[in-house]
Amino acid sequence: MIEEISIRNVGGISSVSMRLETGFTVITGESGAGKSSLVRALELIGGKRSQTLFIRSGEEEASVEAVFSGGPSRNSESTVPADEDGLLFARRILSRGGKNRCFFQNKGAPFSTFAALMNERMRIQSQFAQMELLDPKRQADILDFCCGENAVGLRDALRKTFEEALRSDRELRAVKAKEQELKRRFRDAETIVEALRPLNLFPGCDLLWEKELEEKTSAFQHARKVRENLLELTGGASGEGVLDRLESCSLELIRRLSLEKTDVEDALNEGLSSIHSFVRAIEERASGPSPEKIERDRETLEKKLGMIRKIKRATGTRTAEELLSWTEDAQQAVAWLREEARFSSELLQRAKRLRKEASSLAMELRSLRQKAGKSLQTEVNAHLRELGMGECFFSVRLLPLDKIRSSGADEISFTLSTGGSVEMPVNKSASGGELSRILLALQLSLPEASLPATLVFDEVEAGLGGKAALLAGYKLLALSRKTQVLLVTHEATIAALADHHFLVRKSADCVVVGKLQKDERIGEIARMLSGDASLQEAREHAERLLYSGAHGAQEISFFDSGSSDTVNADFPLMLPQRKV
Repeated sequence: MIEEISIRNVGGISSVSMRLETGFTVITGESGAGKSSLVRALELIGGKRSQTLFIRSGEEEASVEAVFSGGPSRNSESTVPADEDGLLFARRILSRGGKNRCFFQNKGAPFSTFAALMNERMRIQSQFAQMELLDPKRQADILDFCCGENAVGLRDALRKTFEEALRSDRELRAVKAKEQELKRRFRDAETIVEALRPLNLFPGCDLLWEKELEEKTSAFQHARKVRENLLELTGGASGEGVLDRLESCSLELIRRLSLEKTDVEDALNEGLSSIHSFVRAIEERASGPSPEKIERDRETLEKKLGMIRKIKRATGTRTAEELLSWTEDAQQAVAWLREEARFSSELLQRAKRLRKEASSLAMELRSLRQKAGKSLQTEVNAHLRELGMGECFFSVRLLPLDKIRSSGADEISFTLSTGGSVEMPVNKSASGGELSRILLALQLSLPEASLPATLVFDEVEAGLGGKAALLAGYKLLALSRKTQVLLVTHEATIAALADHHFLVRKSADCVVVGKLQKDERIGEIARMLSGDASLQEAREHAERLLYSGAHGAQEISFFDSGSSDTVNADFPLMLPQRKV
């Protein structure tokens, strides 16, 4: 609980210190006196988000300090230790320069840590907190609070199992998508890899072989031309060439001109010998690979390059390096695809097992929720009857969902029926005042272990008046016996029930907060009743309110005038004696 709180430069507050006690504390004051600034300060120390507009006009910095006692909350996982007296000192500083700071035991702490710990120790509910009842998630949280410790483990196990199942499904989808992509990208990969194997590719081989093909093509053309020229000279093995015709024609001329055994015949023989020597020299020079051999080599190289070009088109590659990389990827893809069927089967079985496990956990959680829902429904309706809403029936409905979620297999809905009418969701059937009382009844019905050490209500009775407000006050008083309750209120009947009473007022341009004693409380309650603290009738009424609550003898009718059904203020609420 909060032992002390000190506020500086928040809203209209320049400097205020309050020492708080256990039980039921009310805070009252004229409209515009500064109660909102006090609530804002409580929200700041409670871990709510800050804004520079919270800082008092003309000041550069604001701060809220509080001393908490009673150790951590029942569900706390806090690692911030209390001091040797069991006290926790919390401080929050706001700056217009943006250097906002949080402290525990005078040591700096991140805002997230500060907010988490403060949310465990205190909870602030304004008149707008009733809007939480309209949020299905909040309704589910409220019901789960009532399911006990077993539900905590079930919810965690369900969430983890559900998330694992989702991961397995996502992984399976990813595997299938990868399978499709690999099959598309490496279509006929095994055939292509097998076709490439005898080619013995290496980086740059395509360029090298293209150059070699050009060279062989040129060599083939050269060898073929040389052979053609030689054949023309010699005529080959079975034909008559230029040399044969030259010799035959020359001998014919010598014979016809009777030049045998002359210098002319000698010159012919010498010339023919030189020509034959020339031909033999040419044949020796042209003794390399035959055109046929060169052509066979060229065709082999051309087929190899043709195969590479075809495979490049099929694989979408441009160079030998890219093709080698594709081949390596293809081999890995083929190996992966061979294992994919087994892997997919394992993932599928795992996903099925996890979904089945999640379904079992969800059904178990549903059973707990159904049981807790009936209990919560019974308790809330009992409190509503004591809050003057006996004609209303509050229900907790679990609507089965088609699919399991991480939070379960149910949609939880709070409904209300009035006077036997068809039940409807509370957001469509309850008025503002009814929502306020339902919220209070829910707070009273929650397990005590879920209550923080301090509950702050900001005009939670808004929309109520008369008997309904008084009954709500008694419920707040009952709640204060479980936890420290602070209430900002304009209702005199509720203020009269409190154990402690603080008045907020303006003095000059500053907000002043002071604790009221008995006589001062009479004047403040008289003001709240009539607007005039000095009016004798109002003061007498205020005194009766204070003393009637203290002696617990007043009977309060729960029904319209004329009904014989009444209830004593001490029963069935069973409230302890209240201080005045």
